[in-house]
Amino acid sequence: MTVTDAVSPVTRDGDLDALLVRAASGDCDAFVAFYDATASRVYGVLLSVTGVAERAEALLEGIYLEAWERMRGRSAPPCPGMQWVSAIAHRHAAGRR
Repeated sequence: MTVTDAVSPVTRDGDLDALLVRAASGDCDAFVAFYDATASRVYGVLLSVTGVAERAEALLEGIYLEAWERMRGRSAPPCPGMQWVSAIAHRHAAGRR
């Protein structure tokens, strides 16, 4: 199974934001749920910018590592969670970390 095969039960922005709020307080399970709910869409962003599946796959982990680190100590994501992680992905894919 690839990241694009995953089906997520969490799809609403409010649900994703709630997961990030929980993750900010150190809830690893919430962050894993956020990853599971968004990874296929983030991979799509990466693939559309890079045009290379292997490059998109290689960048994916770093995006979520950055998101995890940036959420620490926050009470909420700076904008809707999916939009925020997509912006991080776009920056990584374009080489502007």
